[in-house]
Amino acid sequence: MSTCTLSSSLSLALSSASWSSASAASRSSFWYRRMAAARWALPETSFTDTVADAADSSAAATAEAVQTSRAAERENLISPRSPIVPPPGPPAMAIGPWLLEPQPGKMTVAWTTLEPSVGRVWYGTPEPDRLATEEGPPVTDHRVVLASLQPSTQYRYRVEGGYETAWFTSAPAAGAEGPVHVLVYGNNRSNDGDHALLARAAAAERPQLALHTGDMVANAREESLWRVWFQEEHDLLAHAPIVATLGNHEITDAGAAYARFFQRREFPAYASLDYGPVHVVVLNAFEMQAGGTPHWGGISDAQKAWFDEDLRRIPPDRHVWVLVHQGPFAHPAESRPEHGGSDEVRAVIAGAQKVHRIQAVFAGHEGFYERGEVDGLRYFVVGGGGAPMEEPDARSPGVQKTATALSYASLEVCGCHTRGTVKDIAGKVIDAFTLSDCATPCSVPLSPQVAVSAATSGQDADDSSGSRRRSHKRRRRGPLDDSASAAENRSR
Repeated sequence: MSTCTLSSSLSLALSSASWSSASAASRSSFWYRRMAAARWALPETSFTDTVADAADSSAAATAEAVQTSRAAERENLISPRSPIVPPPGPPAMAIGPWLLEPQPGKMTVAWTTLEPSVGRVWYGTPEPDRLATEEGPPVTDHRVVLASLQPSTQYRYRVEGGYETAWFTSAPAAGAEGPVHVLVYGNNRSNDGDHALLARAAAAERPQLALHTGDMVANAREESLWRVWFQEEHDLLAHAPIVATLGNHEITDAGAAYARFFQRREFPAYASLDYGPVHVVVLNAFEMQAGGTPHWGGISDAQKAWFDEDLRRIPPDRHVWVLVHQGPFAHPAESRPEHGGSDEVRAVIAGAQKVHRIQAVFAGHEGFYERGEVDGLRYFVVGGGGAPMEEPDARSPGVQKTATALSYASLEVCGCHTRGTVKDIAGKVIDAFTLSDCATPCSVPLSPQVAVSAATSGQDADDSSGSRRRSHKRRRRGPLDDSASAAENRSR
């Protein structure tokens, strides 16, 4: 073998041995073979193949070790005990959010999820920088109380699992004069097209508090109807807390959905609320009797006793409003069973008037707007929330104003002043009224009293008639009658 060939073979062997990271013993064996090859003149191919075999064997061992190490790493990654696996995020929101139970220093945020979880809400002013966490085990119906709020202050909040940041104005301090802006509406009954228009117009008012006169959906047992209702109410109820009374369409499931979405937990369906200068009393005119049947238009003795006691603790200068679905008076042009005013509700409220003056009663149940006064009691029927329109009897005793239109009432209260307007979905003023006034000015000037336009001075304006036609047309093609019970059909 020539010197050149030997040098070339030596370089190749050194390079192969270094690349394969052979052990010291292997290197010694290599030099022994190298010397033997030079002494006995072994064929160059035999020497080269031997070195290559050693390198291949060492490389295979190294590759096998690497594969074993990677397999162990993969096993560690998928192990449930691994600390590097991120925790799952909050489940997606199914319904909501909406606001409930405004109190001095507190507000409740409610929403639902498809999977159980513990609710968490970020809130603060001007940005949500505080965290409120739901108490108790994971649930799908969530209510989180936001505490330590400053009075009459705008706060921003965000529900974990939601996609947006909303805002609300916190409740006034206890006994504060206001001003407060309250919206009253109701009688939607899953007439989705008209209800969506009404909800959008009401949300544009930006009220601080929303009072609902009942009949949110056509059938309270249908979860899908509630999903649509909350979706259409989102722009209103994500910013203004709702106080609702139980309607006859909410008793199809014995009030279960009403309790789930609106009722204070561990409280009956009747309650009261102080909001600045206003005291709102919510009555239940459909209490369940023995056997699980509702008492239509009735107030139990227990509820009546609670009502009287509640009014006894109210200061004499407080504005007292009663919210009830079937009110003391209503005058539909077409007489039907279980419609019109309730004699029992009328008697209970008349008795309560002896305890504390009631400024106004707000009711729904009928598909029209009516304002009147009988025996010193001022009442409103606010039922133009989307359900099929009906004709009121404007000639009945005590009736002061009627309209057949998709509509809502907007009231402003400050100190001893209470003013209100009723508007249709186009923003046209249907009615304007003053419930109380005095010589003492409010520290914050109220909005100028809006005059009723000449176009709406009669019972129906052009827009009102159009709303009535739309409601009847949608009602004829609505699919809800098939799922409603005979009792529900009678109550329409």
